Amino acid sequence: MPSAFDLSFLASKQRPAPAWHLETIAAEMAEPDKARMLRVIGRMGAQQVPAHGAIDWDAELAAFGAIEFPSYYLQPFHSIPGGYLNEAAALGDRAALEAIYEDAHPEKSLGLRRAIAALIPVDARRVLDLGAGTADGGAAIARRLPDAAVTAIDASPFMVIVGRRQNGDVPNLRIEQGFAERSGVADASVDAVHITLLFHECPNTAKRAILAECRRVLRPGGTLVLSDTPNDDLYTYRGFYEPYKEEWLRFDPDAFLLEAGFGEIEAHEVAAPLWSRVARSAA
Repeated sequence: MPSAFDLSFLASKQRPAPAWHLETIAAEMAEPDKARMLRVIGRMGAQQVPAHGAIDWDAELAAFGAIEFPSYYLQPFHSIPGGYLNEAAALGDRAALEAIYEDAHPEKSLGLRRAIAALIPVDARRVLDLGAGTADGGAAIARRLPDAAVTAIDASPFMVIVGRRQNGDVPNLRIEQGFAERSGVADASVDAVHITLLFHECPNTAKRAILAECRRVLRPGGTLVLSDTPNDDLYTYRGFYEPYKEEWLRFDPDAFLLEAGFGEIEAHEVAAPLWSRVARSAA
């Protein structure tokens, strides 16, 4: 049963022990950015989200093996101590996105997810969702294409744990831990790759590695659907800590896709304010 989002998790135990603190980050923000950030946080409490109940994090995390995270990932993304390696990021993922996109679509972030999912070809039978977070995007694809096998991959075990609870009712969706740049999926084995709201969190070196991985796993003529936020959004909208916003300001999706060997690039504006590109792997 959906319920209003409980912000009490902000006082919960953090893992791993954070080297960054929200108070320090907020103190360094310009006042307008801080106000925007606090406005989104204030909206979060009113969002209707799944009630996960108590999670035994120690027991849940024990099921995940040791994994070495790349240095770019170890940042306090969105001003959350520990970044994505923190239960707060996972518990707040749906509510934060619903709050951020409250005015963008009648069905908020989930409506945007469904609009982007419609860009996946209807005949796709194996779909890979990279940097999936709690897999709301992968779930939207799986619900639209019930005959497709959809695998959602995210590096954070916290995101995977919450995603499995949040979207565990979708039978053709599998949610696994892994990295977008080394998914472990076999060569030329998927029909489509979906990436939403990942690239603005990565340095350019990681973006190139992820696109190379997409080329590797896609079958000849397979489809990549890449969606993200406008280049200036990290400066003018949320105000949260975004470590790669300087590179994002200059990011050119078409140039990156062409450089990576993709063709037939089409621009779509199906989920404003997000932009989308649909591109094809070489046949």
